[in-house]
Amino acid sequence: MASFAKLGLNNVVIGLAYMDTITTMTRGGIEKEEIGIEHLIKHHGHMTWKQCSINTRGGVHYDPETGEPDGKPALRANHPGIGWYYSSEHDIFYPPQPYPSWSTLNTTTGFWEPPIPQPDLPDEDGPLRSFYTWDEDAYQADNTQGWVLNPPPEAPPHFNE
Repeated sequence: MASFAKLGLNNVVIGLAYMDTITTMTRGGIEKEEIGIEHLIKHHGHMTWKQCSINTRGGVHYDPETGEPDGKPALRANHPGIGWYYSSEHDIFYPPQPYPSWSTLNTTTGFWEPPIPQPDLPDEDGPLRSFYTWDEDAYQADNTQGWVLNPPPEAPPHFNE
């Protein structure tokens, strides 16, 4: 399956299209982005498309069967969503900036980096674990703070039965 992002003004992703990989191949069986784009222009009329991969995230390509990194080249850092951006300078897809303080875009992973690293999670047993969230107000008040440790979510009543 071949994936393509439809780009609007300022390279914002405004749609996604999927097609059989064979539709993007030469007669000799070589996959070419240009062939897929020609097909999309012919059938959708929109002119600006970029190929992406549903198996790429954070600058890593994952095996679709195992979900494990497979060593294949990552295509444009991430599979985008609607509202994401394409950087022609870095040839990557990346999400909108989540917080004003997260001002550094990692051009390898295609993700925004927090101004202070996320602490390690405490050691816990069980499937439900504590997790961190970002508190922009806490960071703005004291730029050594920002990460908030949240307790594990409540398990549904039937979970432990």
